[in-house]
Amino acid sequence: MARIALELSYDGGAFLGWQSQTHGRGVQDVLETALVSVGETARATGAGRTDAGVHARGQVAHFDALKTWEPRRLKLALNAHLPSSVSVMRAALTEENFHARKSALWREYRYFIWNAPACYPYMKPYVLWLRGSHYNWNPAAAAASSFVGEHDFRAFCRADDCPANTVRRVRYARLIHRGQMVLFRIVAGSYLTNMVRIAVGCLLEVAAGRRDRSWLHGLIEGSADRNAASRTAVARGLFLWKVEYPCNIWDD
Repeated sequence: MARIALELSYDGGAFLGWQSQTHGRGVQDVLETALVSVGETARATGAGRTDAGVHARGQVAHFDALKTWEPRRLKLALNAHLPSSVSVMRAALTEENFHARKSALWREYRYFIWNAPACYPYMKPYVLWLRGSHYNWNPAAAAASSFVGEHDFRAFCRADDCPANTVRRVRYARLIHRGQMVLFRIVAGSYLTNMVRIAVGCLLEVAAGRRDRSWLHGLIEGSADRNAASRTAVARGLFLWKVEYPCNIWDD
């Protein structure tokens, strides 16, 4: 038995999230179905639990294989049985103690905003489209740095899913404005449910001039709850971009 890591890319609009679902499809469901089709019956474990509608460029999963696989052949075999909305981008043999979730050092998410009167049709399922011209992205970019460091993100967690410990350490957070595209990048070891999308919602409040940086800073420095923050930004603009591990697990 060998442990194999897979890097997956998927269109989250076709799924109810990563995790296997009782009613509806999770990405885990279709991956495990594809594994059965190639003679494997193992459970797949993902690095991050993306919510319904959230996409992934670089989700990582692992499973314990019953058969002996050359990674490239496994990638081709799985892609032949996966729907067009999911692709295995890389496969690799790993150490037996590798764990897609527990071994991860950090995860990067990216959120894409398109701020223009018109939007390219092929982009619409993958961005938050804002038509207004009243957004000022400079104060929002300055406010984004408030997330960096160790803070209590209770106000940035879906109320029904808030754990007892809501402190998280953010390694990097930056909002970048280039023409009509606005990109929010955030890197952390772990996240609360809806944390990134609520963070984006708060940055939109700052960009629209309805709130300022001190308000955002107060949300993570005090004992604010979910009601104190903004609405949750829509899922379609969010991507699980990359998962980093202590050692390079890929051959390429």
